Amino acid sequence: MSRTACQAFLFGPEEKEVFCRQLGKQAAFAGVEVLAYCVMSNHIHLLLRVPVVETLPDEALLERYRAYYGEEKVPLSTFSVQELRAILAQGGQEAAVARARVVARMGDLPAFMRELKQRFSIWFNHQHGTKGTIWAARYKSVIVEDTPESLTRVAAYIDLNPVRAELVSDPKDYRWCSYAASLAGVRSARTGLEQLFNNSRKYPEAIASYRLILFGKGFGTKGALDKDHGRISAERLEQIIQNKGKVPLEELLRVRVRYFGDGLAIGSKAFITQFLGDHRDVFGNKRSKAGTPLPTTGEAFILHSFRNLQRNIYG
Repeated sequence: MSRTACQAFLFGPEEKEVFCRQLGKQAAFAGVEVLAYCVMSNHIHLLLRVPVVETLPDEALLERYRAYYGEEKVPLSTFSVQELRAILAQGGQEAAVARARVVARMGDLPAFMRELKQRFSIWFNHQHGTKGTIWAARYKSVIVEDTPESLTRVAAYIDLNPVRAELVSDPKDYRWCSYAASLAGVRSARTGLEQLFNNSRKYPEAIASYRLILFGKGFGTKGALDKDHGRISAERLEQIIQNKGKVPLEELLRVRVRYFGDGLAIGSKAFITQFLGDHRDVFGNKRSKAGTPLPTTGEAFILHSFRNLQRNIYG
């Protein structure tokens, strides 16, 4: 997650469209899988899987490079497509150095986020005649267990951003989120949704399962009267949670839950326990509790957060 400087509402429809296009190009270049995203007026949410890229055949490397930069305009700090093609064709030490320089920008989360935000900032400043950074410091990140149970719930939380902001009542009506893009037929968004289930389900089955997480089993069908009957307000929901009550997952996802942004790691109880064991040297031996369960009820799978946040968790 990354916010704009001073939380200013900088992104209108054009800015959101451009960011989504640049996100796709950056991901294709870096080999990063975009599982879910949402671009709001003053912040962005991305759910990414970042496979390691150690080497690539020269033709694949050049294809990614060309698709990213195009054949014409390339920053002075790097090779043009023609220059890189010629260097690789010659072989030798110079080719090895050039190849390593480009591959180092792939399969790496910090490099991906740095380039994505810088590239968008350059476009934004050029478009608006401004200078300087538009982002508030570094991005925030949470490690998510790579299982369908964890991925789908984090993705749903991301797609429900415009619902929590009361911009729409259904995320399908918000153009700049992955759920709406998948329903509109955007191939990359549909692929991302399938990847939430580790490609174990084709899109029609995946989207049907995902809707149950977004809306719950009791959510009315399209056109049904009183389809929101029985849903509690966000204010009432927060009161229940603060009083240690448990709520259905689909209701919890409709309020701001800091565990999703500040929890450090999110997943099953076993995943969080393993995370603590793997990093015991960082957190010390005094810590006995691995994580905190999110207060949902009626589910066989309960998300756990590594951090046990104490203040202003909801809202």
